[in-house]
Amino acid sequence: MIIMARKRKEIVLPEKGMSRDKILDMMDEIQDQGDVKWKQGRAFGYVYHADDEHYEFLKKAHNKFFSENALSPLAFPSLKKFEAEVVSMAVDLLGGDRRCFGSMTSGGTESNMMALKTYREWAKDKHPEIIEPEVVMPVTAHPSLNKAAHYFGIKAVMVPIGSDFRADVKKMEAAITDNTIAMVGSAIEYSRGIVDPIPELAAIAKERGIGFHTDSCLGGYMLPFLRELGHDIPDFDLSVPGVTSISADLHKYGFTAKGASTILY
Repeated sequence: MIIMARKRKEIVLPEKGMSRDKILDMMDEIQDQGDVKWKQGRAFGYVYHADDEHYEFLKKAHNKFFSENALSPLAFPSLKKFEAEVVSMAVDLLGGDRRCFGSMTSGGTESNMMALKTYREWAKDKHPEIIEPEVVMPVTAHPSLNKAAHYFGIKAVMVPIGSDFRADVKKMEAAITDNTIAMVGSAIEYSRGIVDPIPELAAIAKERGIGFHTDSCLGGYMLPFLRELGHDIPDFDLSVPGVTSISADLHKYGFTAKGASTILY
């Protein structure tokens, strides 16, 4: 049995490397020791598995491009084409129009970070008098938004939720100050699967002249299709007046390989 090292000092670069086959065998053994058996339905929220046929297709597609570098669209125009087409389809799916644009990111955390960075840069340009910018969001907002606020020097104003576990519209509005540059709502919120009252919140943001970000990393590539199936899905996307950005993860219910997400404006 392989004993997994717990102390960093116990792991050193070996004088002689192992064979490729031995490395692969070791990886299999370590994986079998404790990793969750997601193919057996033993995981929630970490792996989004469509079926085995699609899983094999993803591996083949990934292997075709795992060495290419999207840093240079001149060197790899294929990747630029793929991203442009994905963003265009995402804009159409999530209620955008020809004015909208966006990019792919490595995951929901980066997408949410790019949203808050965008609002910070917008505020620097349009409201240079704001020295200590703030973003208003419910306490149920994903932790990546707190991380983004910390990284970019924005104060995260956390607002208590209502009895229905959704963002409390009145409390959110009351939390807005002269330093507020944006508000945030979730669709879907991770812990309870609810959708915040996005139209009401976005209307307040529009009236106050600030941005509104819908964090739809979990629901972005699921809710539109549930609506097509006849389910009553609240409005949440770029079609809602006042919504100025939305994040949606492809590697969740878009069923792509990790890590892939979209941020749209």
